[in-house]
Amino acid sequence: MFLCIHTFSLQFLSFIRTTMVSRKENQSTGGNVMRKREIVMRGRGVFRLKIMVALIAWCVFRSIFYNGFKLGNITEEFLVSLSESLPVSNILKMTKLLESSTIRYYVYDDDKLVLSHIRAKALEDAPKTWRYKWGLRYSEYAKGEIRWIEALERHPQRTRDPCEADFFVVPIPVGAAVLWGQPQLLRDAFETLLNGALFQQHPERHVVAFATTERVFGGEFWGNFEVMKKFQSSIIVRDSNRNDEARNFGHVVSLGYGGEGSNPSYPYNPVTTESWNKKQFWYFYHTRREPSDSNSTQYRQFFLRNSTRLESFEHQPVSIGFDIPLGEWVRKFSDSKFCLTIRGDQPGSRSLNRAIRVGCIPLIISDALPVFQSLYSKTLQYDDFALIVKEEDFLKDPIGSLDKAISLSPTELLQKLEGLRLMQRIVTADQSDSLFVPAFAREIVETMKENGFAAGATGSQCNIDHNAMKKREIERVSVVSSTDAKMLSCLKQILLNRELPIIPQLSVNSNGTPRTALNGKRKEVPFLGAQFAHHGDTGDYKRWNKSIQMARASHMPQLEHGTEKLPCIVLEIGAHREAKSSQDHIKKYPNCEYHAYEVIPQFAEELKERWKDEPRMHVHPYGLAENDMEIKVHINALNGVSTFVGDLVTSKNLDEKTTVTGQIRAFDFALSEIGQLHNREADAVIPTLLDINCEGCEYDLLLEAKKHGFIERVPVVLIGWHAYGEDGVGARAWQLCQVRAMLSETHEMAYGLGFGWERWVLRA
Repeated sequence: MFLCIHTFSLQFLSFIRTTMVSRKENQSTGGNVMRKREIVMRGRGVFRLKIMVALIAWCVFRSIFYNGFKLGNITEEFLVSLSESLPVSNILKMTKLLESSTIRYYVYDDDKLVLSHIRAKALEDAPKTWRYKWGLRYSEYAKGEIRWIEALERHPQRTRDPCEADFFVVPIPVGAAVLWGQPQLLRDAFETLLNGALFQQHPERHVVAFATTERVFGGEFWGNFEVMKKFQSSIIVRDSNRNDEARNFGHVVSLGYGGEGSNPSYPYNPVTTESWNKKQFWYFYHTRREPSDSNSTQYRQFFLRNSTRLESFEHQPVSIGFDIPLGEWVRKFSDSKFCLTIRGDQPGSRSLNRAIRVGCIPLIISDALPVFQSLYSKTLQYDDFALIVKEEDFLKDPIGSLDKAISLSPTELLQKLEGLRLMQRIVTADQSDSLFVPAFAREIVETMKENGFAAGATGSQCNIDHNAMKKREIERVSVVSSTDAKMLSCLKQILLNRELPIIPQLSVNSNGTPRTALNGKRKEVPFLGAQFAHHGDTGDYKRWNKSIQMARASHMPQLEHGTEKLPCIVLEIGAHREAKSSQDHIKKYPNCEYHAYEVIPQFAEELKERWKDEPRMHVHPYGLAENDMEIKVHINALNGVSTFVGDLVTSKNLDEKTTVTGQIRAFDFALSEIGQLHNREADAVIPTLLDINCEGCEYDLLLEAKKHGFIERVPVVLIGWHAYGEDGVGARAWQLCQVRAMLSETHEMAYGLGFGWERWVLRA
């Protein structure tokens, strides 16, 4: 700045002197000679004036942008004009390259690898099977892995033809399988992969797993050493470059901590120069009070010593301190320009991806991070989107080292924001403009090249695989078409009353007289065909009840094989006050254990009292679903024979005096509770009979039981259908047919009656 003022002063004095000399000579001298000299002197003055204007502009420019932004923020208009004047940057070139990526990949769709029911548990945060507290914090990483896999599954660069693929993705969500599954589940998944012809021919082109949950890698889940050796040429996606837990894999691709950049818990703020300029806080960092491991406390809490004065930062305001309430944390974090990423018990930190997601330039204090955890290194380097301060410099002068690091020129700032925006589009796999998939594909293909493998499946086997794949695809389409046909047929049968095989459909009696029926008000009306069959809605309800009771009473040999050590198990869902179904079953099948589930607390108490002398009956005061929840039922709905789940309270005007609260527990909890009663592991508890009469809950319950997985092993399923509720009979018919289509994959219908009773038996 001194140089600016000094130079400007000299030029200004020279300009004044030239002007004054010119005027004086013009007054005292005449002739052409003086006129020529005047012209020359004026020309010199104009030149010096131009130099002065340029000096003023340069001095202001330097004082604003080269001195830590002292005089304010860089404007959006300035950076836009600057970007237009500069040549196209490497960042923008890479962005265009990813946007036009032609890399193709194949994703397996075998459910033994997809593990859809485990995915559902993870994303809905169902109770975990992981036994140790220390690993539970990695559950968010596991969810991130699933978001990655799902992004790959739905992206247009995916091909269903293995011969078009540059590499192959195995969608096993390792973190979710470890935290929400059982060891055998993961072993079975990898056995399925290892036995496949595609893997056996091209193991080096397989991304065999996403496992970014640090130490929760699941060594015992994978199998023995001989099995693991088969992965030695394959690629695995990990949270870091270290290869200790993944030492059996030839190639490790690091993508950071389990998709934290796609975590919807944190806001997504697309990076622009305008939005970045408007952020309020210059620095953001908050840490816990407890000491950290690996000698990292000295870095994490250095700011918070008494000798450190946060007001000494050249740029204010800042948000630095110990932990603050979550809402305040998210608000300030999202409203900060530079977010500190300080190493903890290891060089990496989840705060890095979070900062990228909210559009905050990461300010990294972790010397080993670029080596420990490369992040899409085939596309970007840390210097492209972040600032790095050496640990030694930070300890010597924390405030000065940070202020120095952020003193960027306009060009440097523009490049940083371009790099941050590109990395943001890569790590946020959940956004519509995400570049995660093309960036991931680039990482895999370049890794294969580095190890001497060309992308793509080639060779004679490819044609065999190709033909087999095409055949499977045709079969898949046929199955879809067949399923659609089944749905249409089912809807016609139910809505057009063309079903009901156990009820005579004739509209006249055997003597030729018109047939009549009793309606719901017990009045005799002309018989118009069977109506929706439940209670008195069918018309001719006496005949209906007799027919359906005869079908329900038919023998179930599956319940005869119970023993004292391994009894058959009957679950009655919606037992109401008496558990009437169990009353009938227990007489015929005395070797079974019975479990009655009732969500209304007062009904459950009545059940306990009624069955207190029967050791084979166990009453559970809750309903069943995929996840735990709480429901409220209006007291007026408790006066009838049964309680319809459609009468759940949704109005905010109803208070506790007019409602009853009931508990819903997850399938896993119920199976675990049964396992404890019968000294069995939870995954070995399979009901012999699932008897469902829960007044409308059967639709969701059965579909959720399918997602959970246990319904596929239940020998007998007995369902009482209901057509009540505000959804209307059309929506209920559609749901009923969905359940039928689902059950038909593993069971056969013994008899069925739309909105009546059905029995499904597991195929041998």
